Amino acid sequence: MAKKFGPALTMIVGALMLTGCASTSRQTIDPSKLAAVSDGNCKAFAAKSRPMDANSGVVPDSLELANLASESAADAEGGADVDSEPTPPPALSQLPPFSASNMASPMPVGWRPWKINRNKTPTRYALTEVDHRLVLHAEADSSASGLYVPLVEREAGALRWMWKTRDVIRTADNGVSHREDSPLRIFVAFDGDRSTLPLRDQLMYEMARITTGREMPYATLMYIWGGRLPPGAVVNNPHTDRVRMIIVDSGTRHTGEWRCHERDLRADYRKAFGADPGKVIAVGLMTDTDNTKTSAESWYGDITIE
Repeated sequence: MAKKFGPALTMIVGALMLTGCASTSRQTIDPSKLAAVSDGNCKAFAAKSRPMDANSGVVPDSLELANLASESAADAEGGADVDSEPTPPPALSQLPPFSASNMASPMPVGWRPWKINRNKTPTRYALTEVDHRLVLHAEADSSASGLYVPLVEREAGALRWMWKTRDVIRTADNGVSHREDSPLRIFVAFDGDRSTLPLRDQLMYEMARITTGREMPYATLMYIWGGRLPPGAVVNNPHTDRVRMIIVDSGTRHTGEWRCHERDLRADYRKAFGADPGKVIAVGLMTDTDNTKTSAESWYGDITIE
C-alpha cells in the first residue's frame, strides 16, 4: 500500500506531462461545490479528541513504536527515499502521533519521508516543542517533499488534526499548476476499482505504472490552507481530477494561531468526487513552495483517523 501513495504526485505530474494533458487554466468555483466548513475551535476539538496513549489503541503499542523509531532513525541516516525503497514499509492500524515521538529522533516515529521529484529541494521537517506540546515543524524554501504513513485498509471515518502557519503563500493559486503551493496540506489516499475510470484516466494510471513501476492511489483527497478561495471550496488538482482539494483554512485571518479540524471523510469524498469512497490506504502531509519559489513555516499537531 505504501507504494501506492508515496510517489503519487510524482506519477501524476510525470504521466500527464508525458501525455500532454497538464492544464494551466484556472478553475472557477461553483457555489454548489462547497464542502462543510470546519469549526476550527481548538477547545471544542480538545473536548472531542480521545486520549492518545498506547492503552487507548490510538497508537501502536510500545514495542511497535520502538521498532518504528529504529526504522525512522535509519531512514534519516541513510536519506531514505520512497522511490528507492526495495520493499514497502509496513502498513499501520493507526497514525502515530507526533507527541509520542522522541525529540532526539530526527524524524517522527512511524512517518516515512517521500519526495515529489528527485530534482526538487526537500522541505525540512523536525520535531519541536511548541505551547508545551511536541509537534512537527515544517520549513519550505522553494521546496517540496512530505511525510506519509501507509495504513491497513480501513473504512473512511473521521479525520482530526491541528495545524498552524506563520503566513499564507500570497502568490499561490491552487487552481493553476505553476502557482499550486500551500503552507499546509494533509492527504488521504483511497483505493478503488480502476476499471470503472474513463479511458483517459486508465491510460494515465498505466503510464504511471510503466514509468515508475508503482501504482497511483485510485483517488486522493487533500485538505489545504489556501490563500484565495473561501473555506469549503473544492478544487480539482490542475494536473488530474483524481486528486481533489478542500480548503479548510484560507487567508491571513487565523495565521499564527492553532487551528483544529474534524472532517467526515465519507461526506467530503462524496462532495469532492460525487461517489462513495473506497478504503483508506494512507495519510500524508506536505508543506510546499516549489512552484511559487517562496518560503513557508508551519507546524502540524497530532493527526488521528477513526
